[in-house]
Amino acid sequence: MRAAGGEKFSPVPKPVTAAKVTFLQTLVSFVAGTALKLLALTLRVKWKDGGTFYDRERKPVILCIWHNRLLGSILADWRARRRCHPVKVLTSASKDGGWLAAMARRFTLGAVRGSSSRRGAAALIELSRAIRDGNDIVITPDGPRGPNYSIAPGIIHLAGHADAQIVPVKVGFTSFWRIGKKWDALWIPKPFSRLTLEFLEPLKISNDSDALEAETQRLATAMGTKTI
Repeated sequence: MRAAGGEKFSPVPKPVTAAKVTFLQTLVSFVAGTALKLLALTLRVKWKDGGTFYDRERKPVILCIWHNRLLGSILADWRARRRCHPVKVLTSASKDGGWLAAMARRFTLGAVRGSSSRRGAAALIELSRAIRDGNDIVITPDGPRGPNYSIAPGIIHLAGHADAQIVPVKVGFTSFWRIGKKWDALWIPKPFSRLTLEFLEPLKISNDSDALEAETQRLATAMGTKTI
């Protein structure tokens, strides 16, 4: 395309949108969600609050949970029924991310669609707005590409941008099924097993760009792993 004076210019790129949740995903999530709720009723769940997560006077926070432990945390949260704020989960903007978004609805969780590789800037804005509106945010810092048990700096960027504390969350299983062989395999607790959901002390994150590496390492230390 050319301007009036004949100078070439590039067209404005269209904004990247998240793939819509399909009818099949909605249908499957209803069946799977019902089965998972029945499974959750058989679990022996123990909650540990090392900070102030169950304090209804607290401000919204960012929950840091490993990708393969996410389902366990959702089942434990559903059993607890002690949620202080609405909760939204960051999930991929791809079609595959629609499965998690659909399942989240079954457990009264919202979803923000995006990742570092797709809709990253838009997701950061939406997540910050959700926090300001009173929502807790769940992020799996070793997603969407892995490797597992590694902290990517995106969660630190969000905490600084939204002026929100990060709560490291540890999820323990005594017995589980591992679905998939890659880094993003899903762990599903077995019936009548024990599930532990532990909220660690909140971390106040500096919004100084020079502190990004140090803050990322501090979160990695709390979670007991490394950074990427």
